[in-house]
Amino acid sequence: MLPPTPAVRLVPRTVDTTTRTWPFDLPDTGTWRVTGPAGSGVSSLLVDTVLARLLDGHDPSGVLVIASSKEAGARLRHQLTDRLAAHDFVSDAPLVRSVHSLAFALLRDASEDPVRLITGAEQDAVIRELLAGHADDGRGTWAPEHRPALRYVGFARQLRDFLLRAAERGLAPEHLETLGNRHGRPIWTAAGGFLREYEQTMALSGASSYTSYSASELVTAALEKPFTSTWHTIVVDDAQHLDPKSADLIERLMPDAELVVIGGDPRQSVFHFRGADPTFLTSHPVDHVLELSESRRDPEQEAVVVDSPSIQNALVADTVRRAHLLDGVPWSDIAVVVRSVGMIGPVRRALLAAGVPVHLNPTDVVLAEQRIVSAMLLGIRALTEDLPENDLMELLQGPVGGADPVTLRRLLRGLRRFDPATRAIDTLRGLLRPGAELPDVGAALTDREKSILARIRSVLEEGRAARRGGTIEEVLWAVWSATGLSDRLLAASLRGGATGSQADRDLDAMMALFDAAGDYAERRPDAGIDAFVRHITEQELPTGVRDRRSATPDAVSLLTAHGTVGNEWHTVIVAGVQEGSWPSLGETGSLFDQEELVDLVDRGIDPDVPISRTADRLAEERRLFHVATTRATHRLLVTAVYEPEADEVTEPSRFLDEFCAERGVECDRHAPAPEEPQKDYTPLHVRVLSVPALLAELRHTVCDPHARGDAKTQAARQLARLAAAGVPGADPDDWWTTTTVSTDGRLLTDGTLSPSRIEGLLTCPLREVVGKLGDEEETPVALTRGVLAHAYLEALGRGVDPQLAHDLTVEAYAGVQNDPEWRVAREREDFARLLERTRTWLETSRAGFTQVGVEVPVAVTVTEGVRIRGRMDRLEVDGGGDHYVIDLKTGKTATTQAKAQEHRQLSAYQLALSRGVLHDGRVIDPQPGEETLTVGGGVLVYPGTATKGVTTREQAARSPEELEEFAALLPPLAAELAGPTLTARINETCDTCPVRNICPVQPEGKATTSARHP
Repeated sequence: MLPPTPAVRLVPRTVDTTTRTWPFDLPDTGTWRVTGPAGSGVSSLLVDTVLARLLDGHDPSGVLVIASSKEAGARLRHQLTDRLAAHDFVSDAPLVRSVHSLAFALLRDASEDPVRLITGAEQDAVIRELLAGHADDGRGTWAPEHRPALRYVGFARQLRDFLLRAAERGLAPEHLETLGNRHGRPIWTAAGGFLREYEQTMALSGASSYTSYSASELVTAALEKPFTSTWHTIVVDDAQHLDPKSADLIERLMPDAELVVIGGDPRQSVFHFRGADPTFLTSHPVDHVLELSESRRDPEQEAVVVDSPSIQNALVADTVRRAHLLDGVPWSDIAVVVRSVGMIGPVRRALLAAGVPVHLNPTDVVLAEQRIVSAMLLGIRALTEDLPENDLMELLQGPVGGADPVTLRRLLRGLRRFDPATRAIDTLRGLLRPGAELPDVGAALTDREKSILARIRSVLEEGRAARRGGTIEEVLWAVWSATGLSDRLLAASLRGGATGSQADRDLDAMMALFDAAGDYAERRPDAGIDAFVRHITEQELPTGVRDRRSATPDAVSLLTAHGTVGNEWHTVIVAGVQEGSWPSLGETGSLFDQEELVDLVDRGIDPDVPISRTADRLAEERRLFHVATTRATHRLLVTAVYEPEADEVTEPSRFLDEFCAERGVECDRHAPAPEEPQKDYTPLHVRVLSVPALLAELRHTVCDPHARGDAKTQAARQLARLAAAGVPGADPDDWWTTTTVSTDGRLLTDGTLSPSRIEGLLTCPLREVVGKLGDEEETPVALTRGVLAHAYLEALGRGVDPQLAHDLTVEAYAGVQNDPEWRVAREREDFARLLERTRTWLETSRAGFTQVGVEVPVAVTVTEGVRIRGRMDRLEVDGGGDHYVIDLKTGKTATTQAKAQEHRQLSAYQLALSRGVLHDGRVIDPQPGEETLTVGGGVLVYPGTATKGVTTREQAARSPEELEEFAALLPPLAAELAGPTLTARINETCDTCPVRNICPVQPEGKATTSARHP
């Protein structure tokens, strides 16, 4: 039961209005360049300059503060608003704008038609759709070697980046075509033709009254329009992040201004891959130069190298929790920084597991990848279509359906009992169709399962009702409201903590989805909900949605190094400083020669002149590391991993040594030093300051037979205190212990043995029984391959047309593969060969035998208390009345003839045949006086080997003495299956055993099985 929703009380935001003093006069006229290192106060100086101008009586409408991004603009806006709160002033336009917001405003004022900004995700989807058309129709002038890649996401991404860099430099389609022809770059020419088609498509799409631009196109389009500057004060912050066209736009505004201040730090220029160039900051002519030489941030700095990623994640989580719980640092004043987006996932999971609330930038959300959004989209699809089985299961187990895996499994079992003639999933799908009546299922379902079924039916009914005449937003709202998730997520969000941060993320994603729905409906009023679902699903880039938060969430910021630009926190942890990821020296846009185009347009460098850009990329990576390590005001921790014995050697970045040398920090190494790999080191043992970690340590001490008596006593005392306080997991009565059995009853009592399991039971009963519970050695595709091959053999035995059976089986096999097309084609060819060799073997080698049956059921009591039950792939009889077992093996390696003679599965079938009779195509126990079958032997068939002919291995008929000896082996195996104990045996397969960690004969298993309750 969830606790009640916390009461909400609004409190004033804490505002720092302390008046800053400067040892010089603030800029008041002319053109100024203000530079300084991170934390020196450049942005603060710009804010105070604007504040001074306003307090001196200058018209607020004539003040323009330009930021390089909307996030930076929001920070400056908050600083100005806080300091101006006590003063009366009115402005008819925003004081602070990002450069793209400025371009949008200028373009809107100068254009007759309304202007609309499209997101990067929308642009990416349009580009991929056009490229797919080129691939299908052969359009465009793409080179033959590029056409196979037109459908790849990577190709579309590189093309989009290339077109963005071209747009930032004002290059039209004809310019790209001219440059491509002039410099022998056919891919530039093809991209120019594509850009022309893209512009035509965007001009014709959506509401015809809108003119759509991407962010990069806005600035170029604004420069093409005539406009006059009305600003007397222009202040530019972080000018090192501006691209050349943005700099040109600002220069157009500067001549009429009384005061221009350009601020920034060239050492923080880290967006070259987006086209940024610090030249405007460093080289634009100015009247005055002001340099702030010293940073005001002086954090405690520490560098740690550990010997595994898991220890690093634990160290990060522990550092964060100690800063918050012991030092009183708010969650929101702590940041964890990684190099790239791919590194966020593991760190986020570690933080959440430790109970740390985590905040990710909501504007970086790929909507379709958010679980709550994907569940909503599945729910909307289910309004009008039967979902595939996997999607339907995902819908039911997701936020919309609300079922957990166990409940869903019980629901399907109940539906199978209710209608045995129909697959349970098909019965469920029928109950969710429009207008379907809910039958009286009686006792087939429990109340919990009925509630799940009623819930999903109610959600779909509400959505279908809204769909009749409703707008996209109304349908979406109807489904969302019917789920009841809004109140639940609100309550979780207000309670805070790790669960609250996830609820925040879900609510942010839903707000973004509703914003996207509103924008889509405005642009395409005639489009339906199905088109909107496709529109969102096809997007593979962050949507760039509106951040509607009015306050920073009380959670730890987890972000990439680029995301730290312009921010500061009390405590910063820079994690994963590894060689290979930091620096990342991969070339940007290499397929389209993007950097060659930029150098040609910006610097006049001929693209045919070979240039090494490694030094430039390394310098930018070094600047990026500098940015990440200058965000802390009080404490900075830098971590890295050194694993020389890992599959892929992981070593600290060269930047770590430079950091320690430059800042005078001694690196705390808990891993072997690269220069002295043989030297002993002390591994770091991290005790995460969290309740689960404390409980785990106390419980381990209490249960450890080797722990000191006083330590066990103290641990037990602390556990008792925690249990008395109601801490979950502290009371021993709640423990899932391995020291007492949950039941001593027998699992099976009928003594049934499957022939296919006898070999495994003889080798090691523990592995055969427990290992099968989570066995992933064979992939589902490999299992399906074997099932289909046996189905083909059965079809041939039942008289199905060989070609039809072949075609259907190969088609079914291809349908279950998810590999690349080239691999699917190869596997399909290999599988077709296996089937053909199976048919050939049957037609050419079985002339002296008659088929008795295929997939022949066997159920025979072979000795007291033991019954063989299974299915023989094929049973044959020769002219003398001897019966032969045929067993199809689909592997590519055949066993030896010697091992075939001892093959336990064939021996088991021989034993069953020798003690059974045939009746209606089944091998069963004989009636008194009935004569049992005679056995001629068995054959293992390997059509998948690489030999010229099909490989076979024969097993001769076993003598009565041999069969009796084999039968004597079976009762202990049946007893093993019956339980409640299993025997573990050391054997040649122990090294690959999946249950070594719980095996009592293995060292790693003894830690689990040898535990004793105090």
